[in-house]
Amino acid sequence: MEASKATAPYPLRGNVIRSCNRVETLRVGVCLALAWAFLSLGCSGVVSDQASKVDAGEEETGSEIATFADAGPAASACLHYYAAQDSRCGGPLLPASEGARQRARFVQVCLNDIALPGSGMTIAAVEACASALDLSACELPEGPPVACNFNGSLPGGAPCNEGLQCQSGMCQGTAFLSPEGPIGPSTCGTCAPFVQTGQVCAHQNFTGGCANGQVCLIGAGMETAATPTYTCVPIAEGDAGASCDGLSKICPPGLYCSATTGRCQALGDAGASCGEGMTPPGNPGGCSAPLSCVGDPGMATCALGAMGSFCLGDSDCSPGLGCVPGPCAPSGSIVRFGCAESGTCQPVTWASPGQTCDSYRTRCLVGPCGGSAFGPPLPSVDGGPAMGTCPAIASDGQPCGSECDVFAECFSSTGKAGGTTALMGTCTLLDSVACR
Repeated sequence: MEASKATAPYPLRGNVIRSCNRVETLRVGVCLALAWAFLSLGCSGVVSDQASKVDAGEEETGSEIATFADAGPAASACLHYYAAQDSRCGGPLLPASEGARQRARFVQVCLNDIALPGSGMTIAAVEACASALDLSACELPEGPPVACNFNGSLPGGAPCNEGLQCQSGMCQGTAFLSPEGPIGPSTCGTCAPFVQTGQVCAHQNFTGGCANGQVCLIGAGMETAATPTYTCVPIAEGDAGASCDGLSKICPPGLYCSATTGRCQALGDAGASCGEGMTPPGNPGGCSAPLSCVGDPGMATCALGAMGSFCLGDSDCSPGLGCVPGPCAPSGSIVRFGCAESGTCQPVTWASPGQTCDSYRTRCLVGPCGGSAFGPPLPSVDGGPAMGTCPAIASDGQPCGSECDVFAECFSSTGKAGGTTALMGTCTLLDSVACR
């Protein structure tokens, strides 16, 4: 299954086609770095004037922008973008040294993206996106703000690394995905066709991209069609009190689409009702950051859990705490989070490659907590989450035999993605090589 990379971190949801960006997912759960492509093209290096000014060893200070105050406007914008995703909501915090290292890698990828040919991810656009995220609910129930769509200037068929370079917002052909995951390394892709307002953006095997501020939405009366047709529809942002549907009628940053009224209203303060309702759009969220919408559907309120508080996800917990499920439910019981119906906010410890982990109480500094060579992670003796081992991490430039470092991918500048398992790649910092 070929996939495409697109500009904004929106998933395919219901009757709307959103797109996805690639400066990778942080704690907000943004779908950055998951849609890839298939055509082979030549590549050359991306050079950023700001790259050498980012100090990977800088400790956390509580003000990322101040830490890199001399790095120039591009790096400052990228640091703002990082903070808007990483530290404005609750959940676990990396150790200071590792947090600084990962932050510096994120900033370099962001600088790489700004430098890509045709990039719509300009300094001003990055700042606008970060500022919009600052005003948004932690859960981002309607996806990231419209300001975080980074459509570029390259026409359909142009070589690309990312959708943010393309007029269509979509870079096709950079990876081949199977049910078990990607086959082979990522490669260079080509921009998808650009589709005008009201024209077909998806039907059968055709996929095109809409202009910034538009969405690829299923056509009227096509909801039950075997091969529905999607068209480009402008997105309207309403003021407080305006009707909304979470698709083409959305609410601007600072407001959310109420699940009970279907209208835009201000984000709630501590104790306010929020979350899923019985009628559309019924999305979670509705709280001012760093608060989260905590509780069962229909009974949730805006809160931020202290030690031992009820949670269904990390963002329900105060900064530094993670949501730990348990005890694990018996077979056949409801499982809504991890291996249990719910969890509690607990301290998190961090493990290095080769050390034991469980994805909840003990997490890997880099990469997922996986099983051993003998099978999947084993259940813990106390009935808690399954135990595994943190993976070995390949450094940038090394062959892809191990998990690549954070904000890196297995990449090859030649060959068709998924064309052959013999195509070898190396771990490469995202977008440090520009496809030409």
